[in-house]
Amino acid sequence: MGELSRRVAVAESMAPHYAAHDGVAAVLLAGSVARGLADARSDVEVDVYWHRPPGEAERRAVVDDAGWEWVYAEVDDNEWADGVRIDGVKVDVSQFTAATIDAYVEALRSGDTEPELQVRATALLDGRALAGADVVDAWRGRLAPYPEALALAMVDGGLPPRPVERLEMLRDRDDPVLLTRDLVEGVHGLLDALFAVNRRYVPHPFHKWLTFECSQLTLAPVDLESRIRAVLAVPRDGVAELVRLTQETFDLVEAHVPAYDVAAAREAFGASVR
Repeated sequence: MGELSRRVAVAESMAPHYAAHDGVAAVLLAGSVARGLADARSDVEVDVYWHRPPGEAERRAVVDDAGWEWVYAEVDDNEWADGVRIDGVKVDVSQFTAATIDAYVEALRSGDTEPELQVRATALLDGRALAGADVVDAWRGRLAPYPEALALAMVDGGLPPRPVERLEMLRDRDDPVLLTRDLVEGVHGLLDALFAVNRRYVPHPFHKWLTFECSQLTLAPVDLESRIRAVLAVPRDGVAELVRLTQETFDLVEAHVPAYDVAAAREAFGASVR
C-alpha cells in the first residue's frame, strides 16, 4: 500500500468512531491527503463537525474507546484540536461546531480575509465527506459563487508589493535578509491577488504546496510557478522578475476585478529604472 493510500485508509477507519456519536453532524477527510498530495511525512487531517460544543470527556472517549494513541489536545475559542497516532501515522483531528462553520461562511460572503476562514472553506471544497455528506454539500453550496466582496478585499490586501524603488535599493546595497523578506511578501501578495482573480479560496495562509496552488490558477502570468521559484532562488536576480510578475498581475486584476483601483496601485508600485 502506498503512503497516500495508507493515510486514506487510516482516515476511513476513524470516521465510524465519530459518526456513531449522536452529537456529530459530519466527518471530513481534508488537507494534503484529500488533495492527493500526501507523502511519507504527511499527517492526516480529519475534520469533525459537531451539532454542539463537544465536552472533553466525550472527545477523549472516542479516542480511548478506539484504542488510538494520544499525541496532544488543544482548545481555542473556535476549535477543539486532538492529535492521535494510528498505526504509526499522526492524525490531526480538527473539531468545530456546525454553527462556527456557518459563521465562517457568512464572514467570507461579507469579504472577511481572515486566512483561517479560507482554510476551512477549501477543506470543505477539496475534502472528502466520510460521514454527513448532505451537511458538507450544503456548506459547499453556500460557498459558491465566490464572493465579490472577498475578491476585492483579497486584491486590496495583496497589492501592490513593496515599491520597486525599495526593492532595487536593497538589491544594490546587497542587503539579502531584507530583500528576501520583501520578495517573499511580494510573492505572497501576488498569489493572494491571483486566487481572487480566479475566484478561488486560498488553501493555505502561507501558500504551502506551490505546485498545487499554481495548478489551480487558470488566470495567471505564463509559467507562474517556475518564475516564482526563480524569484526566490537568487534574490538579487529576482527583483526584475518580481516586477514583471507584478505588472502582469496588475493586467489580470484590471480585467477581472474592475472595482480595484489598478492605476493607483501601479503608481504606488512604481517602475523599474534598470
